[in-house]
Amino acid sequence: MTVKPPEIEKDTVYTYWESGEGMTCPLCGNSLTHEFNDGGREVITLKGSLWVVTNYYRCVNLDCELHDAFPVTHNSCIKRKRHSVEVWAKVIQHHFKYHLNYHQVAELIWDDWEISISESTVRNVCQYFEMAGLQYKNTEVRREITESGRIFLSLDGAQPIEGESALWIFTDRLTDNVLLARLLESAPAEVLYDIYQEIEEKFGVSIAAVISDKQKNILNSVKMLNPNIPHVYCQYHFLNHVIAPIAAKDSHLQTTLQKKIRSFSLVQKEPVGENTEKITKKSPVAEIFSPITKELKCAISARGNRFDTFPGKEIYLNLEFVLSRLKIIQKKGLPQKVVRSLQSLSDSLEKILNSTGRLYSELCSLSHDFQWLRAILSHREWSGKRIKKWVYKWLFELQKRLEQRSMEHNANNLKWQYPSHAITREEAWQQWIRLEHSYSDGLYCAYDDPDLDFTNNAKELLFHRSKAHFKALLGRQNIARAYQSKGGIYAQLIDFDYSDENISTVLLASEIPLLEVNRQEHNAQYMVTRRRWRIREEETGYFKQFECNLQSLKN
Repeated sequence: MTVKPPEIEKDTVYTYWESGEGMTCPLCGNSLTHEFNDGGREVITLKGSLWVVTNYYRCVNLDCELHDAFPVTHNSCIKRKRHSVEVWAKVIQHHFKYHLNYHQVAELIWDDWEISISESTVRNVCQYFEMAGLQYKNTEVRREITESGRIFLSLDGAQPIEGESALWIFTDRLTDNVLLARLLESAPAEVLYDIYQEIEEKFGVSIAAVISDKQKNILNSVKMLNPNIPHVYCQYHFLNHVIAPIAAKDSHLQTTLQKKIRSFSLVQKEPVGENTEKITKKSPVAEIFSPITKELKCAISARGNRFDTFPGKEIYLNLEFVLSRLKIIQKKGLPQKVVRSLQSLSDSLEKILNSTGRLYSELCSLSHDFQWLRAILSHREWSGKRIKKWVYKWLFELQKRLEQRSMEHNANNLKWQYPSHAITREEAWQQWIRLEHSYSDGLYCAYDDPDLDFTNNAKELLFHRSKAHFKALLGRQNIARAYQSKGGIYAQLIDFDYSDENISTVLLASEIPLLEVNRQEHNAQYMVTRRRWRIREEETGYFKQFECNLQSLKN
């Protein structure tokens, strides 16, 4: 018999059969008898070690499943595991919720509770939970899908390694649940059609609508499944294609302006560190103009987003703002070298703005047309027919402009063109006409059904969040292999409730063999200080500092 270690000071804990119906078998109703106990074993909890003696019982009915001796496990224990449920819960939270690798989890468990746990044990706990959580999640998903009675299928694939299998994730937009995640060598219409049928058979519910990014194989597979169900084409992907010429021009404008500003001698000769010495007439020009150099660097550090703020356009406006402030500076009483530098800087800025003015005006014109289309599509309360009517008005305006220039404006005769910065404004209009014609079948149907989603963004977010987990674990190393092998599991557990209670429920309800997987060490990431680029709205203080420098020279 196992002897209790002397270092465990707490009283021994015994497990017993406890039921309101007494020693009665819960399966057949016959009597239960006590067979033996395991002599006791150590269970490590967050509050110290326990000595737990587990009693075994059996049913007297020879035909009952409980006729073989079974244990009554303590509520803090997992069968045949050394660490308690609460220790497992902390390990799982650290890894899945806070994206720490196995080594970091083991170190934190020791630092916080002085519990020694190896990296291999942490790995086994996490792998156990992957399958246990997946089983628990699948049960919840099946229940919610059955209650819903229909599936609005959203699907997309991500290929982490070029030339190898892609991870495809299938979700239900009504319940926001992942239905299936699968690695596919290729995804022709026939393969996707088989998966649709598998999903319908698995959940016993029909697919009532599909939301996708309009890939040809998806279009054909949906027609094979049921050509009469709504197939929504993602508005985000549509707008992403529409804005491509604008983004290309803006990126070129941004790069051009940044390159030219960084080539200024004042910028290249900017003093390193903060200057604490008083500005005098003997001070170097670069030192006198240091605040303006910082202002220019702020001006060209503009950041934007895909649809609302264009960094190239913002940089152009910032430089116009800097130039306007330089022109009103009084030069009287300043040393000649400062006057020459000030005039040279103003002339250079003006030359840069003039050389990029045409690109800027094209960018403004196209972005105005784009925002008009976006404003039309944003009216979610309108019917699909009304939205289509207003989009046709927008298209008619583009076609009228092209007709005035004697250019092709029939969508059937237009061909795809690469959206580079060299594309003309008229060619961008032609591409927009072609795009709307291509998307028209599935662009407007979501307006007539409040349950349909307008975009596939939730799927894109799911991919990014699951990739973020591996990036946090692996740093900037190649995460493709890890994402390819485990991305499907993490996508299904991404919104899991990682509270202690819920984790305990999953662990105590499951006991599943798990696969081996290797993780690499986490690489530290370093913080980067960002410059304030909204200089037209927020005063940086650099111009005031420059004026103080000039005043010192006058004095």
